[in-house]
Amino acid sequence: MFAHSNKNNAAQEGYELAQQYLHQHKYSEAETLFQKSAQEFEKVLGAEHRRTLESKFWLAQSVYKQNQYAKAETLFQKSVQEREKVLDAVDRGTADSRFWLALTVYNQHQYAKAETLFQKSAQEFEKVLGAEHMGTLDSKFWLAVTVYNQHQYAKAETLFQKSVQEREKVLGAEHNDTLNSKFFLERAVSKKNQYTETRQPLPELVQKREKVLSIEHEDTPKTKPLASGLSAISQLSIQPPAETVANRLGEYFGADKCGRAQYTDFDIARISLLLKQANPEWSKVPRIYIILRTIGCLSHLDTFIDLGFSDYWLPFTERSLPHCVRPSQRSQFVATQNIAMTQSLDLEKGAAGQHCNFDQKEVLPLEEKGIIGSGGYGQVDKVLSLVSFKEYARKRVTRHMAFGRRTEDLQSFIAEIEILKRLNHHHIVEFVGSYTDPRFMGLIMSPVADMDLSTYLEGVDTSRHMELRTFFGCLARALEFLHEQKVRHKDIKPSNILLHHGKILFTDFGLSLDFTDAKGSTTVSMVNGMTPKYCAPEVVMFEPRNTSSDIWSLGTVFLEMIACLKGRTVEYMDQFIAGHGSRKALIRTNPDALSEFVAELRGTGNPADNAALGWVEDMLLVQQDLRPTASSLVASTISSSKEGGKKVAFCGICCVSRHDDFLDEADESENI
Repeated sequence: MFAHSNKNNAAQEGYELAQQYLHQHKYSEAETLFQKSAQEFEKVLGAEHRRTLESKFWLAQSVYKQNQYAKAETLFQKSVQEREKVLDAVDRGTADSRFWLALTVYNQHQYAKAETLFQKSAQEFEKVLGAEHMGTLDSKFWLAVTVYNQHQYAKAETLFQKSVQEREKVLGAEHNDTLNSKFFLERAVSKKNQYTETRQPLPELVQKREKVLSIEHEDTPKTKPLASGLSAISQLSIQPPAETVANRLGEYFGADKCGRAQYTDFDIARISLLLKQANPEWSKVPRIYIILRTIGCLSHLDTFIDLGFSDYWLPFTERSLPHCVRPSQRSQFVATQNIAMTQSLDLEKGAAGQHCNFDQKEVLPLEEKGIIGSGGYGQVDKVLSLVSFKEYARKRVTRHMAFGRRTEDLQSFIAEIEILKRLNHHHIVEFVGSYTDPRFMGLIMSPVADMDLSTYLEGVDTSRHMELRTFFGCLARALEFLHEQKVRHKDIKPSNILLHHGKILFTDFGLSLDFTDAKGSTTVSMVNGMTPKYCAPEVVMFEPRNTSSDIWSLGTVFLEMIACLKGRTVEYMDQFIAGHGSRKALIRTNPDALSEFVAELRGTGNPADNAALGWVEDMLLVQQDLRPTASSLVASTISSSKEGGKKVAFCGICCVSRHDDFLDEADESENI
């Protein structure tokens, strides 16, 4: 039994390592490990076990990534057969295998066979996962491509048209996949018009010459290469040839376009897509390309790129242009640049920018890179700006919440935008921009965090204790700033505190209160959306509350941080509170357990950390006016404590200001 378990664990470890190799593009190493894990899973769990089937699928993937298409075809074919047998003919796994089999066949120019496979995978994905799933959309797109490569342009036009409609509905008009479908739709229309004019007469001419001159006549064979040349279209890559790219770009810069007042975001997106086929670096600066080409100075573009200039630098002044631009050209550039200045450039201007409104026909200059998280009424994802090519975090909510019961959620989101817009602090996420499109309202923020504090605390060890200690002062300093700006956060908890390259940041101001125009910070309202564990007693009891409620919430977070410094875990802390005193799970309802837990922590770990326990006891006092203010908390963290002859830094150098000498002393004495 134990041998069986050990073999299973070894196979699992090999499988996970193979996945890492695959993501690192080490395809040969991944192939070896997937092969081995498939054999081990099959031996231990059986040929029909899910792990065995998955290993064989990823084995085929690793072979495909090495461009060994014939070998990959055999492996994917076997994967399809085995998954159909074990799972179902209509199953997500079967559809995945069939889709990749189709791609493998396509790459071997077996377009008719690939067409059948893509058709079937599209049907399977749609039945299992729905018409809007990426697998369904991708299968239908590649189905259109295979039809196109068989020069069935009328049929391809219909399929690409449907692909455009479906991708636009699901992904939006500005998404790269939608733009690709539109690009090839235009190619299909263009080819259909050319092909129908030339394809039919040539075969007829061959037949006519054979009939009139005989098959053996010397002029008959001369006609055949003309007809067969058309068949060579099927061997074309789906990427447009260089001359086609040049011609397509020329359409935006013809003589009739010289006096154009403005390029649209859609124009710029299309130009960028075309440039990507010819020069990927140029595709990242489509606006500068447009301006330089318009004034006849395109030879300067590489210098702009080499010097690190991007579209994000627009608008330029004559003095801010690079040295390669001659004085006579500088005024020309500045006068012309407005033709490429769209509202997309305003999206990353921070508080100085304007809220952008994109209609159905306009392109949102953001590329989705993956979901970070979802909440009760919104979603946070990572996006890439197609203007600055910087990565941001985007929070967005659907606009239909403007009506009905969710109106308050949308109002909270708008309030969050307005609050974040006026907060500028190095320990608060940065407001980049905001927008509205037909479906969503979006908030763009920086940075994209590495993790939140709850995840950090799960993996913290003694090697990171010095860093963890500094978070006390930095969080206190950020809260002090919020309260000085007349803002109460109202939802402080570890999941709303982010880590980015060692810097700690407050985020999520969706429940925050701006009391700038109020007579005071004290309010009475319902508890709406807060997490009970971090909720101050007065909030739960619907009693008047003020900035001290934030202090309570931060005190609970601080207690979790101290527990980890003392060698405990957050889970241990929760179990301790629930198992002592009144045995109630929450600190605010079980003060006796809190006292016992603080006493236990005080007797273990580094005695110098006990100073933080004193702050926490004060922060978690039931009587609001006895809790420290954020400013006094900052002072406490900076002055730190001196116990057992050891002095430690509870504040990062970024927030110490005039106490640098103290921090230097603390760094020298740290030996944890």
